[in-house]
Parts: sequence; structure tokens; C-alpha cells
Amino acid sequence: MKNKIMMVIRAIMIMTLLVSVSIAESSKKDKLEVYEDIVSGYKCNIAAETIGKSYFSIGENVSVRQGRIEMNKALIAFSKRYIMLVKSAKDKKIKNLLSFMLMNYNELKILVKKPYNMNNAQLVLDLVGSLSEASRHIATTYKKQIGYNDPVNRVGLSPKIESIAKYYIAYQAGIKDENTLAMMKKSVDFCEKNIKIRINYAGNTPEMNKAIGKVNELWKVVKQFYLDIEDGGLPFIVFRTTTDLKNGNKKYAKMYKELVKARLKKSSK
Repeated sequence: MKNKIMMVIRAIMIMTLLVSVSIAESSKKDKLEVYEDIVSGYKCNIAAETIGKSYFSIGENVSVRQGRIEMNKALIAFSKRYIMLVKSAKDKKIKNLLSFMLMNYNELKILVKKPYNMNNAQLVLDLVGSLSEASRHIATTYKKQIGYNDPVNRVGLSPKIESIAKYYIAYQAGIKDENTLAMMKKSVDFCEKNIKIRINYAGNTPEMNKAIGKVNELWKVVKQFYLDIEDGGLPFIVFRTTTDLKNGNKKYAKMYKELVKARLKKSSK
């Protein structure tokens, strides 16, 4: 009888251990999956801003060939990351927001192929703004779920860099309202702050320091060009330098992503 009781107790202990391991593995998987959702949200944000930047560069004959290349890549990137977000979404509010994003994205895809004029250009600005805001909100929601509050916002810098060129060229095109100027200044201020955060980040590896150092060197040279939006006259420089800044930050972000993933795996053990 005692042996049977001990066998039952042992079986219960083993089952409990297996369940605990299963829960731990599930928790680890969930955190990493949620982090990928955060990345997807910001990737959609970057893609939306790149679409806007490219639309104005093509319409205003500024680096048209490169603009078309970046536009096509951004459309593909947005679709890819959007599908990933839809597949993983379980929350009703996020699902509703994703449905709203799809409506805006489908309208934007049609609009960027129509003749370039100020009415269409203003609509593109509005649609890109909606997609960017929705994408950031989804990323922020997922960050709260896993308590992700690192001072480095992994890819929050790149979409703001892209928006600088978008607003600069849009302003030169004739959308010279106070909102365009205000959003440009806000984007420049955001980039200034977040480049400094990356430079001072204690977790940087030597390679990360090198990557963000190059971004900072270029930023110090070109920042004033962006702030002189009312003077204008530098659309090619603005387009090219924002692309260079984005690509430099992309190198840093890729290495930072690996640090975060390793940290999440460790915290889930």
C-alpha cells in the first residue's frame, strides 16, 4: 500500500515538474513572440514613412530611381509584417486596429499610383500618419505586455528619420502649413534625443558603438539642413542623407535586437 502511495506521489511530482517546465517553455516562447510583434509594429511604421518619403521624392523628381526602389521595398515590407501581426493577434482591440490599418493601406497603395497632385499628396500624408500612429500603438501595447521599458527604442528612430525627408520634400512641394513645420521640428528633436540615448546606452558592444557613432557624425553635419526647411533648396541632400542615417541605424538596431532576444531568453529560464 505504501509503495502504491509513493508511486502516486512520485507520479504527481513528475507531472507537476513537467507542467512547470511546459509553462516555463511557453512563457519563454511567448515573450520572444511578443517581442517579434513589437518589431513587426515598428517595421510597419518604418515602411509607412518610407512610402510617404518615396512618394514625394518621385512626385517632385528627387532621386526618382532610388525613390521607386525604396517605395517597392517598403510596400513589400509593410505587407509582410502586417500579415505577421494579423496571425499573432488575439486581442480584440488590436484586431480592430489592424482592420483599420488594412483599410488605410489598401487606399494608400491605390493612391500612390495615381497622378501626383497636391490633393493626392495631402491624402498620402494623412494615410501615412494614420498607419504610423496605429503601428506605434500596437508596438507600445505589446511592449507593456512583456514589461519592455529599455531606454533604447529598437526601431523607433528609423521611421522618424524617414519622416524628416517626407516633411521636407512635402514642404517644398507646397504643403507649407504650420503643421508640416511643427511635425518636422518634432521629428528632428526626436532623432536628436534618441541618437544620444543610443550613444550613451551602457549595453552597447564595440560594434554597436561604431555603428551609432557613424550615425551621430552624419547627424551633426546634416541636422541644420533639416531645420532650415523654410529655406529649402536641398531636397536631394535630404533624401540621400536620411537614407544613409536610416541604414546606419539599421545596423545598430540589428545588433541591439540580438541583445534583447538573449536577455528575454535568460529572464525566462
